[in-house]
Amino acid sequence: MSCSKRLIPFERCTMTRVRSMRSGNIPRMAEPTIHVGRSYQRYEGRIDEDATVAFALATNDPNEICRQGRAVPPLYTVSLILPAYMEAQQKAADPGAIRNVRGGMAGGHDVHIINPLRAGMEVSWQATTYNARQTAKGAVVTQRIVVSDREGAPLVEHFWWSFLIGGEIDEDVGPDLADHRFPAGVRERIVATHTIEVARDQGFRFAGVSGDHNPHSMDDEAARREGFPGKILQGMCTFAMCGGAIVKVGAGGDPNRLRRLAGRFSAPVFPGRPIVVHAYDASEGEQGRRILAFEATQDARTVLEHGRAELSA
Repeated sequence: MSCSKRLIPFERCTMTRVRSMRSGNIPRMAEPTIHVGRSYQRYEGRIDEDATVAFALATNDPNEICRQGRAVPPLYTVSLILPAYMEAQQKAADPGAIRNVRGGMAGGHDVHIINPLRAGMEVSWQATTYNARQTAKGAVVTQRIVVSDREGAPLVEHFWWSFLIGGEIDEDVGPDLADHRFPAGVRERIVATHTIEVARDQGFRFAGVSGDHNPHSMDDEAARREGFPGKILQGMCTFAMCGGAIVKVGAGGDPNRLRRLAGRFSAPVFPGRPIVVHAYDASEGEQGRRILAFEATQDARTVLEHGRAELSA
C-alpha cells in the first residue's frame, strides 16, 4: 500500500516546526494541579479484638464495653487509615500547586459512622483527595478515606484535613465539607463535663496502636524546633479521647449509638495534664438523632473547638 500521499517531506516538516516556534505556538506545559477526586491505593485488613482493646486503653476510653473488647471504639479505624492518609497527602498536589508552605499539622477531622464495626470483620479502605481551601493563614487540604466491609459496603467515612502553614493556592477546589460549627447560645444548655487524665507517656501509647510516630509527639527537642515547649499529643489521640467522653456522657456508654463526630484542632495538648470535655445540648437532628456540641480545654485553653456529635435514638 502506498503512503506517499500521507507523508510530509522532512524539510517541510522541519520548516513548519521552525515557523511555529518563531510565532510563539509552543505547546504549553500543564499547570501544577491539586488532584481533587483522585483515589489512591486500596488497603486491606481485619478488625482484631485485641487491637480494639489496645486502642481503647491507649486513648483512655471510659466505656467498659470497649475496654473489655465487647464493642469496637468508634474511632478505632483511625489506627488503620494513617498510611492511606499519608499517601494521599503526599500525592494530592503537583510541585508548585501549593506554594510557600512553612510547615503543616492536622487541622481537624469529621467521621461518619454508617454501620457499627465488629471484631473479626475483614475491611478495606481507600483515600481520595476531597478538597483544598485557602485561609488567611495558609491552605487546608482534605482527604476522604472510606472504610468498607468485605462486600464493599461503606462502614466509616473519614474526612481528615491538614493545615499547611503559609500555603497559597490559586483557587478553592472541590466540594464543601459538612457544617459542624458551634451553635450560638448553646453554652446555656450544658449536658455534662468529663475530665480525661492525660498520662505522661500518652503519645507513646497512641503511637503504638496507630503508627503515628510524629517526632513532635516523641521527642522534646523535635517539638521545640517547631516552637513548642515540649512534646505535644497527636491530634487524633485527642480526638479519640473526646469521642470516648462523648459516648459516656451522651450515649450511656454505648459506642454503637455514635453516628458522627467532628471537630477542629485549635491548640496543642501537652502530656501529663488533664483535658476537660464540655458537652452541650444542640437539639435533635434528622432521623431522630440527638445532637451534642462539644469542646475540649486544657488549663482553661480550648484545644478542640467546633465539636459536633450525632447520636442515634
